[in-house]
Amino acid sequence: MPISPFDIAIILISSVACMYCIVLSRRLKALQNTRNGLGATIKALSDSISAVSSTTDEARFHAGENAARLVRLIEEAKLSCARIEDTTVRLRDAHTAAERFLSQTPPPMPAAAPVAAPPPVAAAPVASEEPSQQKFQEISELMDRLKDLTEASVAAAEQTGPELRPLPTQLRSRMKVV
Repeated sequence: MPISPFDIAIILISSVACMYCIVLSRRLKALQNTRNGLGATIKALSDSISAVSSTTDEARFHAGENAARLVRLIEEAKLSCARIEDTTVRLRDAHTAAERFLSQTPPPMPAAAPVAAPPPVAAAPVASEEPSQQKFQEISELMDRLKDLTEASVAAAEQTGPELRPLPTQLRSRMKVV
């Protein structure tokens, strides 16, 4: 039986395919080697991706906790501001009542006997009025500062966007890429 040119072509093509399979096999072995080469690089990248995703999930969780804590602190600051405003209003009322009381002239006393000298009663409240006025000013300034700080923190929290608002966060499941 004579050898035809088609037989030679088939033998050549099959030998080329065999060499291609050998080269491909060597490359796959190098790819699967996790100690050296490309396989080790892929494994390292896979591990770092897993670490980054878990770190991202933890950061989201902590950001949610911090946002909730910030909201709670802002609410406490608002309540404190309201209490300080209430105290300031009561101090103002007490101050005006004290001023009215001091400004009232006592009713004339019947002239039974001449009194040598009246005791200096009016001088003591005037001296104590100045420190109470200073305390009143100090409390008013502190209240204004607290109100400004509260408004600034609320504005800053609203500007950061919805990612820091205390909404429930959906955490991705941890996927380990192998």
